[in-house]
Amino acid sequence: MKQLLVVLFSCFVGLLQAQSLQFSQVKLVTNQETVPAGKVWKLSGCAYSSNISGMISTGQGSGVSSNSDALIQINGQNRAVRSVRAAGGYNHASGVVWETHWPLWLPAGATLSAGTGVGEISVIEFTVVP
Repeated sequence: MKQLLVVLFSCFVGLLQAQSLQFSQVKLVTNQETVPAGKVWKLSGCAYSSNISGMISTGQGSGVSSNSDALIQINGQNRAVRSVRAAGGYNHASGVVWETHWPLWLPAGATLSAGTGVGEISVIEFTVVP
């Protein structure tokens, strides 16, 4: 039993000392870029290129409906970072705005680009130090 505890403790300490991150640079990504080998990217947020619209119903009995997403692309797949669902009708309006929780992390080899409704993505790059 004592040997098992020593082995488990040694493995735990080894994992803690396996790697560390060293700051490299801050950048803004718009067009598709790839995380370089030996690096990781911390996505800290984005600047939207479009405003939220369609949240208010105007006119008596009129209806307004708006469904829009702000997207980034990770490895060629769209990922919503802000989603707006709004509807309005006679004397009322309702809506929901959802935004992603930052940060997001990307490993070496992943691709990233700004998509619909996103102007640029704020990235902090780190070098992986063994």
